Amino acid sequence: MAATFVSDSDSSSASDAPRVHRPVLLSAAAVAAADGDPGFVDLSCPTIPPLRSFPIDASHPIIGSWPAIKARIMIVLDQSNIKWSSLGVLRRRQTLVERGDDTTVVLALQKGNEDDKGNEDEVVKRVEEDIYEICKSTGNAGLFVEVLVAEITRFHETYEEKARGGSSLGASESNFVSGTLGGYVKLIGENGPRVLAVSCHHVVVPNEFDNDYREAVIPGQGHHIRVSQPSNKVHNGNISRLRNSCERFERDIYQFQGQVGSEPGVARDLEMTRHALQRQRSNLQSTRDFDTHFGTVVATSGYRKSEKSACSLDWALVDVQYTRRGRNEVPKLPFNPYEYSRLSEGDRVARIAPLGIDDYVVKAGSKTNTTYGRISHIKHDCNLPGNESATTTSEYVVVGLEGAAFGSKGDSGAFVLNSYGRLAGLLIAGQEALGTVYVTPIEEVMRDMEKVTGCLVTLP
Repeated sequence: MAATFVSDSDSSSASDAPRVHRPVLLSAAAVAAADGDPGFVDLSCPTIPPLRSFPIDASHPIIGSWPAIKARIMIVLDQSNIKWSSLGVLRRRQTLVERGDDTTVVLALQKGNEDDKGNEDEVVKRVEEDIYEICKSTGNAGLFVEVLVAEITRFHETYEEKARGGSSLGASESNFVSGTLGGYVKLIGENGPRVLAVSCHHVVVPNEFDNDYREAVIPGQGHHIRVSQPSNKVHNGNISRLRNSCERFERDIYQFQGQVGSEPGVARDLEMTRHALQRQRSNLQSTRDFDTHFGTVVATSGYRKSEKSACSLDWALVDVQYTRRGRNEVPKLPFNPYEYSRLSEGDRVARIAPLGIDDYVVKAGSKTNTTYGRISHIKHDCNLPGNESATTTSEYVVVGLEGAAFGSKGDSGAFVLNSYGRLAGLLIAGQEALGTVYVTPIEEVMRDMEKVTGCLVTLP
């Protein structure tokens, strides 16, 4: 059996346990040992590493038997009036290394499937057992079954009144510049404390190539520079995608109407498509109606070079409408590598830390969402766009884990956290051909903010 899973009732090791249909996860230490790299895991950490998804290969034997299994599962779901999001097969395990057969039938249920007593867990358990009985009766008792409650997410900007770090941001006068809202800082001055949003200078200026906006915006002179969240580029793109989606549903409905009565199942497809069109039209209208005004610029760094470490300074402070102000928190974590076992999704980010060479880091960006990386041991010398007056700078480089890109265009302004969930840097630029990004230490950013504003700068 796969070493990733053990029996509910068997306390013996995974290698000795009988194969069962319900996965019970291994500890972080056990997973690290299975991958042959236990040195990076905190043995005292209670966090259980989540399952990871791996694709089904073209030669996998499940491909031939899956249509029959799926058909019987669909009958059960229809008869039980179960609302579900997705059904399929993946290889699911916690470890990077394959250790036996980990083929898993995965069913994602929508929220709200409850029994007569309002118990959702019992519904999940019953459906899981029904699916496993189908697997056994079709000669596939070796399959695992995973039933979870999860919604399908369309990967466009989520519209939230209180903007969180990682969402898009841009100058209201521009339809082309889009970056990321990093998070929030608190300025304490003579007039009391103020909580302001943070991003990059080149994200909130109306045109990054306009010489009038290359210099710093000093306090008191940026109130005319309006900032939108989401950015106009993202907002208009979302409207366009929703409109195109509605048009596709309309074409499908027209086609189904001509097939009703001649082909089995068409009436059901027609009804489902009508409901989908209704939901998408509602999404389109709410997106169009959303007020994207976020705030106005308080101050920016312009394009300058830090006196301490010769890195780039490219930051912006935005005065945010109170109703739209969010909070600094650990972003959504699609999975938790061993190096990040101390992180907990949604935890408040309340402390800063030095940006250290070889540190493991994480960020949430508007373009690439949550990504993991590590600070490279050698800083890069850079000639950044718009930085002519600053000449060559020396930048901290973040490389994505396992060869993945850490960021892309649209991620500028993102807060970069270390593996303890402390704010360590501000993402300012990247080299897409290499999949790397450049990060300015947050200590230098906040020190420069204090110099420009004359206020003490802390985290809220």
